[in-house]
Order: sequence, then structure tokens, then C-alpha cells
Amino acid sequence: MVLPRLSPEVIEQFLLAELDRAGLGHNTFTAEAMAVRSGDGLLRRARNLCLSSLLEAVRDQTRIVDLKQVNRLLLQPHWRKDYDSPIA
Repeated sequence: MVLPRLSPEVIEQFLLAELDRAGLGHNTFTAEAMAVRSGDGLLRRARNLCLSSLLEAVRDQTRIVDLKQVNRLLLQPHWRKDYDSPIA
């Protein structure tokens, strides 16, 4: 079953709701870091990017995820290949 890709607004609403559930403020991610277009509409990819960004922020010993942490992740090879595309 192939699910349709979600719009950036829907993914952003989902991520903000998850931050609320976790008790984290909406300012945990800066506006630049919240640009969810890197998830390409795939909820799993956006989720993994957010979790990885939070881990990078911990490594940097900062409380707010910024574009610096997100870009560091997107340079890794596995973010460059679309693993979520269906096999033909």
C-alpha cells in the first residue's frame, strides 16, 4: 500500500502536536530547522530527521535545534537516497 505524501503544513502540525505530547516547547526547533521540506512529505522521514536533529542538539550541548544540526544530518549519505520509494 502506497500512502500519498503529506503537505509541509500537515507534517508541521503533526510535529508540533508531538512536541506538545513530549512536553517540549514549540521553540525547540527554530523556524529554519522546522522547514520540513527535507522530509519530502514522508512522515517517517520527517520523524527520523527530527529525532536525529534532537540527538545532534544534545551532542552540541544546546537546547534548541537549529539549521546547523539539521544540515549536518542531511550531509550523511543515507539522507541523499530515497529509501522510502516503492519498489517497481
